[in-house]
Amino acid sequence: MSMRPKANEEWFRTLDDRFWLRSDETGQDEAAFIRKALRLRRGQRVLDAPCGAGRIAICLAKAGCIVTGVDLRRTFINRAIARFRKERASGRFLAMDLRELAFEAEFDAICNWFGSFGYFSDAENADLLRRFARALRPGGRLLVDSPNREFLLRHFRAEADDGRFIGRSRWDADSQRVITARYVQGKADPRNTSSMRFCTPAQMNTLLGRAGLKIVAMYGTFDGQPYRRGSRRMIIVARRGSR
Repeated sequence: MSMRPKANEEWFRTLDDRFWLRSDETGQDEAAFIRKALRLRRGQRVLDAPCGAGRIAICLAKAGCIVTGVDLRRTFINRAIARFRKERASGRFLAMDLRELAFEAEFDAICNWFGSFGYFSDAENADLLRRFARALRPGGRLLVDSPNREFLLRHFRAEADDGRFIGRSRWDADSQRVITARYVQGKADPRNTSSMRFCTPAQMNTLLGRAGLKIVAMYGTFDGQPYRRGSRRMIIVARRGSR
């Protein structure tokens, strides 16, 4: 009997809040890159999905964008709303499963940031890209950021300790997923085991094309360096057709 860690299909619902978010004090440099990559201007409508507690959204709003944030977790949405209220910023926030997005030609740009693609089944991941495409206005742009699969596999770490927990990971070649079990104080909890699908550039190109999106730029770093096979990140910008 295999003792390898397994994740249930809805692992993102059970993963503890502490394993999700970066510091609220970060985000300015990333948001500056996002604005440049998406060619954002003041007054344009942007969907941040998932938005977490709004650390990127607040920076986009302060730069003059009209921001909508969507996240599965009501606790994160409440934090984002409270932060926007405190900092007197304007934004709309919705607690929603990304698989239920039903916007129609509402946004000039969509940001799917910091490894937030690949949570679902292959069919659901493909459907999410179609939902993003429908949510864009003609000519609108989608940004999807994820760790670069080739870099990840070349430098794969089976165990990592970030101070809060020990993560023990394995690459499942059949599903093309990284399965990670998190151990807190030496104990594993099945609710904190994740399963992430990582795509190659060619696979993403196919998925985006089927969704009606065309890749117009690829970056390998948060400061805008071009994507290369050895890059740490795979940041794709895709455009919806003008018709």
